[in-house]
Amino acid sequence: MSFIRIVNMKYKKILLYLLLSIFISVFIPDIFADNYFNRITMASDGRIARFSHSPVTINIPSPNIPDDLKKYYVEDVEYALDQWASISEGKLRFKRIDSENADIRICWTDKMLSGEADPLGEASLVRFDSGGFYINVSVLIKEIPSSSTTLHNEIRSVLLHEIGHAIGLWGHSKDPNDVMYFRSKANYPTRRDKETLLKLFSYASGTPLHDFAIAELKSDISVTSDSSHLHFWLGSVYADRGDDELAINELNLALKLDPTLLKAADRLARIFQKDGMYDKAIQYYSKAAGNEQSPVFLSMIGMLHFQQKKYDKAILYFEKAYQMDNKLSAAKNNALTAYHLWATDLIKNGQTESAISLLSKGLTSFPLSRMIYYDLGTAYDTNKQYDKAIEHYKKALEVDPSFSSAKRDIATCMNNLGAEKIKSGNLQESIEFCSQALDWDADCWQAKKNLELANIGIARIKYGSGNFDDAKSYFDNVLKLNPNNSEAYVGIGDIYYKKGMYKDAIRYYQSALDIDPNIQYAKDGIAFIKYQINANRIKLIIFFIALSLFLCITGIIIYRFFRHRKRITQPNQLRSKYYGKNNV
Repeated sequence: MSFIRIVNMKYKKILLYLLLSIFISVFIPDIFADNYFNRITMASDGRIARFSHSPVTINIPSPNIPDDLKKYYVEDVEYALDQWASISEGKLRFKRIDSENADIRICWTDKMLSGEADPLGEASLVRFDSGGFYINVSVLIKEIPSSSTTLHNEIRSVLLHEIGHAIGLWGHSKDPNDVMYFRSKANYPTRRDKETLLKLFSYASGTPLHDFAIAELKSDISVTSDSSHLHFWLGSVYADRGDDELAINELNLALKLDPTLLKAADRLARIFQKDGMYDKAIQYYSKAAGNEQSPVFLSMIGMLHFQQKKYDKAILYFEKAYQMDNKLSAAKNNALTAYHLWATDLIKNGQTESAISLLSKGLTSFPLSRMIYYDLGTAYDTNKQYDKAIEHYKKALEVDPSFSSAKRDIATCMNNLGAEKIKSGNLQESIEFCSQALDWDADCWQAKKNLELANIGIARIKYGSGNFDDAKSYFDNVLKLNPNNSEAYVGIGDIYYKKGMYKDAIRYYQSALDIDPNIQYAKDGIAFIKYQINANRIKLIIFFIALSLFLCITGIIIYRFFRHRKRITQPNQLRSKYYGKNNV
């Protein structure tokens, strides 16, 4: 009988152990699993969100505390980094940099953090429109700063946990021993932390794991149904998966549980914005902004008006946001873009005066905006008020000396002034304006063309007045600007012709024909010069023939004259001799 009892007791124990094992495996599997990988995308929209490069850069500013204590807080951050790097099997390295553009940015604060976070720390994932992201890790200095080991052990636990989020573990373990347990007190990563981290590295950043995240969040909500943050995370995962209706339900529930949960209102607004329901989106952003006058939400409302081309309202909200936080560069840039697009539309519609009035108003809010100065220059340029256009382009350059578009447009305005002077006959002034245009933009082909026209015009005037040397100087200027200007070659050819320098004239006419074989004037000029040269040669030949004949005839005449004279003188001499002898 006792034997049977013993056997029954053994079976009861076995049955009890079996039931306990089943209970543990069903209801608390995470604690005894090798990792908690299925939970790491709960707060990252159901997607892997980790840095794909190495080293991961981190900015660790010194906290605003006494100098002799700063190093302890910085060492706490370095400790947390070393712990995670040591279990990554070489897959994770960190590099400290001074730039605020680091991947992970530590922020020391004395303000209480949000309710969802650890009382001492919070990691926030900030996504760029381009698809990248960075992480803000806020650490609360809640007590009088000290070097107390107890205090710094607590800070190290918080930093280990928050940097765990920053490297891609966007969820919480259910095991209190793990670093990634909610409000963990651990100072060292566990084996489960390591296994989860290593498994994370086998997935590319951006990999969707929506089903895992949804299952874990639903499980947590079944235990804590009144958690606004769990409903917010679940709604965000649904939104990322494209289940807008489920997302809207969860996000509305999150706002119902906590009307101050601005992130839920923001996410709802973005869903409506994506679907083109701008008024609905504005309603939620306005609600969020109403609960807390946040410049971020004001800027978002401005963006919704901007997308509908309601530029006046967009500018109003952007400027409000920027006035509240002048470090919010996005609000400033968006306001400037709204001014730019609004003014551009006005200019296109012929309302340049309205554009000038609008942009002048914009300068009162943004007195150092190169964009507004530039747009004012464009408006005056369109109005053909070139002097004022140049004035505002130069002011844009004072703000940004490297602004190449302003330099090019100054050159264009200078050229336009030069073109007006050509039309009015003020060729010398035209040369001055067009030369200045090329000083601003050496590639301004319109200015080069107008300089050619002005120089040719003056050269023709000088030629007409007989001032050939000055005329040639202006033609030479043209050829410096454009070695292929056939008209200048013809002009210099004419000058050499007038000077009787026929070979040089032919050379320049021929240069013109090399550029354009159809210039009949140059052909005629060469032909005429050659005709004249040949005619002159014939004249010379005739002259020399005539001269030769003349000389020959003259020689014959002289010869005959002297011969005749000799004949006359010889008889007289004989006669004299004869009579002389007889007289003797």
